[in-house]
Amino acid sequence: MEDGGTLYFGYGSNLDWDDWKSWCEKKNLRFEGLVEVSSCWLPNYSMKFHYYSRSREGGAADVVETGRGHAVPGVLFRMDDATLKAMDQKEGIKFEAYERRKVQVILPNGTFVDALTYCVTEKRKENRFIQPTTTYSTLIINGLKKRKLPIEELKNAIENFTPSYPIENLFVYGTLMHGEQRHSTLVEYCVGEGISATASGTILDLGNYPGMIASDNGVIQGEIYQIDQVYPTLQTLDSIEGFYGYDSEHSLFSRTIVQIETEHGTEWAWTYVYNQEEGIEYQEIISGNWRNR
Repeated sequence: MEDGGTLYFGYGSNLDWDDWKSWCEKKNLRFEGLVEVSSCWLPNYSMKFHYYSRSREGGAADVVETGRGHAVPGVLFRMDDATLKAMDQKEGIKFEAYERRKVQVILPNGTFVDALTYCVTEKRKENRFIQPTTTYSTLIINGLKKRKLPIEELKNAIENFTPSYPIENLFVYGTLMHGEQRHSTLVEYCVGEGISATASGTILDLGNYPGMIASDNGVIQGEIYQIDQVYPTLQTLDSIEGFYGYDSEHSLFSRTIVQIETEHGTEWAWTYVYNQEEGIEYQEIISGNWRNR
């Protein structure tokens, strides 16, 4: 990923280029400085409508931390300094409507990147659901659909339902696969049989199990399963894989989201990537297949 500028996670109206361009033109500001980088996910967050926007004449989107298994789809943008100032103005920083927050988002290949996003300030949050207008909701829905990102989480937020778990797939590539030693652990948490799938990256032979290294290089052979109950499943697997949270520096593996390919097309899935220890080198499994190492 190229250096320079500020990385920004957009999840609301800024997913619509025309909306951003129109706002900039009304303010006589440059709009070209907002450059799309990639679709991405913000883990541990959900979308909520608890802020009334006068300019939108209804509820405006916010993202709030809700914990394990939740995630908000959006877009990673790059902004130059002038665009960052313009975005601060659009998000109402001066009027304490939104405030900047540093977050970590996940790219389609499962890698993590630091970015900033905008969250509603405590001062402006209301202890009630505020219905967004159809016009505003449509901006976000179309923005997600354009990038082939799911809209179920957004629909839940628009209808004021309990936050959902937008990703119910799990990609496995080692001892959790069918016929492997830990597969029985997975069976009780999944619906139906797994199907063959691939993800970008490489895998290392760690001895008794493999470790995935997320990247755009290489292809990993594995299986995808539909999770029955997302929270307890990830809770169990987090413990097995030694994942202690995104703010921990001691996790053996990190839970991430990857874009995977199956015979049915492209899907999103949770998986676990290895946190390489400094000074220790492991043999790469050239085939990308744990069963063919």
